[in-house]
Amino acid sequence: MSKTSIIIDAGPGELRGALVRAGAVWDVVHHRDSDPSLIGAIYRGRVRRVDHGLDGAFVDIGTGAEAYMRARDASDSDAKMPRNVRIGERVNEGAQIDVRVVADGFAEKGPRVARVTPDPAYKGRPVPACLETPPSPVALILTRLAGTDPDRIVCGGGAIEKAARQWAAENAPVLDARISRGSGDLFATHEIEDAIEAALARRVRITGGAELVFDTTEAMCVIDINSAGTLGRSRRLGRDVNLKAVPEIARQLRLRNIAGAVVIDALKMGARDDRNRVLSALRSVLKDDPGTCHVLGITNLGLIEMTRTRTGLSLADRMLAPAPAASLSPDAAAYAALRAVLRAAAATPSSGYRLLVAPNVAAALAGRLSGAREQAAQAVGPVDIVAESGRANDRFEIVLGSY
Repeated sequence: MSKTSIIIDAGPGELRGALVRAGAVWDVVHHRDSDPSLIGAIYRGRVRRVDHGLDGAFVDIGTGAEAYMRARDASDSDAKMPRNVRIGERVNEGAQIDVRVVADGFAEKGPRVARVTPDPAYKGRPVPACLETPPSPVALILTRLAGTDPDRIVCGGGAIEKAARQWAAENAPVLDARISRGSGDLFATHEIEDAIEAALARRVRITGGAELVFDTTEAMCVIDINSAGTLGRSRRLGRDVNLKAVPEIARQLRLRNIAGAVVIDALKMGARDDRNRVLSALRSVLKDDPGTCHVLGITNLGLIEMTRTRTGLSLADRMLAPAPAASLSPDAAAYAALRAVLRAAAATPSSGYRLLVAPNVAAALAGRLSGAREQAAQAVGPVDIVAESGRANDRFEIVLGSY
């Protein structure tokens, strides 16, 4: 395989692109007909709200959720303003502005936009309005991935190849000779499907025996570097393992499209030079990431703090169903149900009680928690346990009277 390849292939309702370096997948882009990207589109919008706390503004561009514009993106290209000028000095509420979408929205949030100089050709257009539609999915994929100067671009069909050559002619003519047409399932042939599956896992093995553990919440992503019994020089083990982990962290951040605040729980390093070396290596390997990365430093606890600009949905958000809400364990639910029986008996005495519970809660009360059930029965009288399929652990019900 070439040193660097871009693979673009189509499936029913979907176009996908991947960046492969030396056999390792670094980036995967999905474009789905059901959820088209707006990146690159130009809209005429109206500023609905200026948020001085966020130092940004919310703009109605007519696509649903209002678009967000940072202060740094609020001056058109003809304006000469310092970068530190606040949002209130750049736009006013109610102002009509033309903007380009630079990042798609996610969850309930709208896209992120940057202001552009109005084109006289669109004079008199209404507000809000779409002035220019987004580029084709092939163009968006190549815009994102081709900055790596690929050795080849493999296209899964004639239409993709035609769009790729058109993009190359307009943006990077030197790449035209590197475009070719592949056959078969390109994502399977180049092991990209396997890489996507691995990138959805919580743990990633690193050459040499160490591993990375990813835990993502709404607030941030925490990456734990685990030595996993890796051997090395005792005084330099932490540094050496951290340095081995840095390239894989950079690859996983991009492949998983993790964004926002990122905290890396690195192995302990006693020497300042070791810490600086790891930080320098991380900054270096993140340089060509399409999501702007800022490595902020390392805390006294050995936590490396960094940020990565969001460019759309993460791989996990795009590929995985939302995790179910946490529920009580069978034991915790069983104890809660028995306490509820005692409260019901105190409020409304009865000759017995039926407790309707989830099957695994019923199993706990019949087995390892049978002693607790007997204690409740001694206090209030017969307690019949009824298992009902479809009940959640914490959705038990008490019925007066026993069988």
